Amino acid sequence: MNTQPLYASAVRRSIARLANACVKLLPGSSTPPDGGRKRDAQRDSRPTHAAISSPWRIYRIYARPGHLLLRNEQGVVLDLGVMKGSEPNLTYRLYAKNLQGQGFATRTLLLDDIARRIEAGDIGKELLSLPECSMPLGADLDRGTHIDVSMKLAR
Repeated sequence: MNTQPLYASAVRRSIARLANACVKLLPGSSTPPDGGRKRDAQRDSRPTHAAISSPWRIYRIYARPGHLLLRNEQGVVLDLGVMKGSEPNLTYRLYAKNLQGQGFATRTLLLDDIARRIEAGDIGKELLSLPECSMPLGADLDRGTHIDVSMKLAR
C-alpha cells in the first residue's frame, strides 16, 4: 500500500486551512466593494468624527506682556491683539473688528472681558482669519494668565 499520495493530500489540506486562517486575519479592503463609490450621498456631507461635527469651538486666550494670543481647536496659536499699560490700568485692542477695552485692574479681568465679547458673538468668523503668531512662545505658555472660551458656530 502506497501512503505517499494520502500524506501529500493531507499536507495540502493543512496548508490550505492555514492560508485561509491567515487571510481572515488580514485587515479588510479600504475601498467599498461597489468600486469605491459611497452608497449614499448623505454620508459624503456628514463628518465622521463627533468633535468635527460639533457646533462648539473651544479657544484658549493668553495674556502675554504686550500681546494677546489665541489657540484654536487645531492647536495653532494666533495673534489676537495687543495689550498695553500696567496693572491696575490695562487696555487692549483686538485685531478682529478693532475692538478695544480699557481700565482693567488685572490681566484676568481683561481676559474675562474678551471672553465675554467672544461668547456674546461680537467676534466670531473674524477669529478664523487671524494671522498666525510669529513671536517665540516658550514652553510655559499654559502656565501664564489664560482663559478658555467656548463659542457656538452658526450653522
